[in-house]
Amino acid sequence: MSQVLVFNHHSLPFDSQSSARAAIPEFIQVALRCRGYGYNLMLLDESMDPNWFQVQLAPDYAWRNWYEEARNDSSLKEVVRAFRSLQTRQPLLTEADLSEIGYSREVGLEGELKGGSALLACFFYNSFLVSLPSSDEWRKNKISVWVLDLDDNGEDFSESIAELDNIFSTASLDYHKETLDSCRAAQLTTGKELWSKRKEYFSELVFLDELGSQLKNWRHRADILQKARDLLICFNDFACLWKSGEFTDYQHEHLISCGLSVEVSGESSSVNDDPSKRKEREFWLPTGEKVNCQNHAKLADGYRLHFYPDSKEKIIYVAYLGPHLKT
Repeated sequence: MSQVLVFNHHSLPFDSQSSARAAIPEFIQVALRCRGYGYNLMLLDESMDPNWFQVQLAPDYAWRNWYEEARNDSSLKEVVRAFRSLQTRQPLLTEADLSEIGYSREVGLEGELKGGSALLACFFYNSFLVSLPSSDEWRKNKISVWVLDLDDNGEDFSESIAELDNIFSTASLDYHKETLDSCRAAQLTTGKELWSKRKEYFSELVFLDELGSQLKNWRHRADILQKARDLLICFNDFACLWKSGEFTDYQHEHLISCGLSVEVSGESSSVNDDPSKRKEREFWLPTGEKVNCQNHAKLADGYRLHFYPDSKEKIIYVAYLGPHLKT
């Protein structure tokens, strides 16, 4: 499965401005959560404004109008920030893609005669369509489509039926969670993969160099690494929700709603008050600040993962993965 999302511009416009206004924050939250599965890039049809602003959401209501409203609404501050961070690419299909298809394929909704470019791209990449819930046909987790292939002369053809995975809300994202989890796990089986793909799968985390050395040279049990991977995924999911405004601060308890499956805590006063023990848990951030990464998760066989949640920037720095430090 290619790690791209396909924006379904066919799902626009909404019938009313109020419906569009209500749907956009959830759409942005969905796009942000998809980053945690490695989907950092959204493909746009070349007919669309790559900056989104000129895209018509409803009659006399463009994305720019929503942006101006949201920018002046303090409750949508994090949503606006998330919107500005969306990464897009055009066109939906490159010339090489079209050459592979043979310029002779169409994909369309069942019951409709004309195909859609976003549907074709989603089918070609075997990826996820991201729709806005403007009508019943786009409020489905699976969308039935016909696939028409013409021969080189454009005379003979074959037709088949297929289903496209469609994400249109946080609930539909949860519906596809098992598939998304499986695809992500298959991409992250070794320490080297966790490190090399950190920006792709853990966009809301910062791995310190010390952690990079530990991951790239991992020689320990695979189940410990798997627990660390699942915890990093949990951290990233939390950080996405943190940035979107669902959480106002970091608390260990918040991680539970993001799938936490191990014990997380800070250090005892006997550790924090001992200079030599505290020093082992101090790390330099890329900002030049030294911090106490006392927060840690207890993994199998005495292994620990230490981290530092930055409440100002809403970032989690991950510092250490290895045997229990001095106590």
